[in-house]
Amino acid sequence: MGDRLTQLLRFCAVGLTCLGLSLAVLSGLHGLAGLNYLLAYVASFIAGSIAGYLLNARFTFSVQSVSHTGAARYMLVNATLLCVNTAALKLLVGGLHLWYIAAAILLAAINAPVSFLAQRLVTYRTGTGNRLQSL
Repeated sequence: MGDRLTQLLRFCAVGLTCLGLSLAVLSGLHGLAGLNYLLAYVASFIAGSIAGYLLNARFTFSVQSVSHTGAARYMLVNATLLCVNTAALKLLVGGLHLWYIAAAILLAAINAPVSFLAQRLVTYRTGTGNRLQSL
């Protein structure tokens, strides 16, 4: 249990770092450059995803080398999350009139556990034997 807790804490630390990067890109592109908030969100999500892949591989999941296969799995998981999140962001901002930064933070909080499980099981494939038992 101790290893999984450490892994989760490291994943959260990386997530907070990537959230800071993503919010800086989002606010810079939308707030300063005037880019549509949805396009700015996509760019910020991609920037955070790339940083997250590299940091999680080394720091969280202790992967010795970054592979093209692992990167493809990571991007597939994140592309799915990006599609869902972009639709949710449009609903939160356009429909519920939530501030775009607050909506992005809310979505990041919701995504943290989903992303952790998906990346652990799909991208980094940690654990042996029955994966459900290793959670």
